[in-house]
Amino acid sequence: MPDSRGGAIDRADLACRALAHAMVLASGWAVLVMGLMVAADVAMRASIGRNLGNVDEIASYLFAIGISWSLASAFHARAHIRIDILYARLPIVPRALLDLSAMVSLLAVAAFLTYSSWLVLSTSWARNSHSASTLQMPLVVPQGLWLFGILVFGVCLLVALLQAVRDLLARSPRAITQRHGVTRPEDEASEAVAQSTEAR
Repeated sequence: MPDSRGGAIDRADLACRALAHAMVLASGWAVLVMGLMVAADVAMRASIGRNLGNVDEIASYLFAIGISWSLASAFHARAHIRIDILYARLPIVPRALLDLSAMVSLLAVAAFLTYSSWLVLSTSWARNSHSASTLQMPLVVPQGLWLFGILVFGVCLLVALLQAVRDLLARSPRAITQRHGVTRPEDEASEAVAQSTEAR
């Protein structure tokens, strides 16, 4: 039974990683579309004196959604900022405990963002709120997409935390640091070399 639970956690982690990867790709495409819209708007203003209209509003929605949809992928890539002055000098067990505490702290932030986003979304839904522009965007659309990104971030954090607790109980702290610890400069260099080799 413990093995099946451990396997379920690992499968959930793989599913979270796959979803986070798809979402960050969508965020990248959204940023590209945003850039093309801004460029087209500037070109039209300079050439014919007209614009696409509401570009700044749409770009702000895409930017906000892109941020929330990228959080889970950034966590899996260990791209969030960590203060590692003492981390590298500590033994493996304290490092694993620090990784656990970092995940707990990040999960608390995700829970707060989820609650706050839900309050905003539910208020917009109850009031049938629209943007104060000619676009008249129903605010539940961008707010709902933003909330979805935060929810995925929180679920991915929870799965990773369960995985780390399991490894700690199994007396495997090294698995925690390898999966969630601060990336060393030599590891980043090796990864960059591997990626450049694959690109060729």
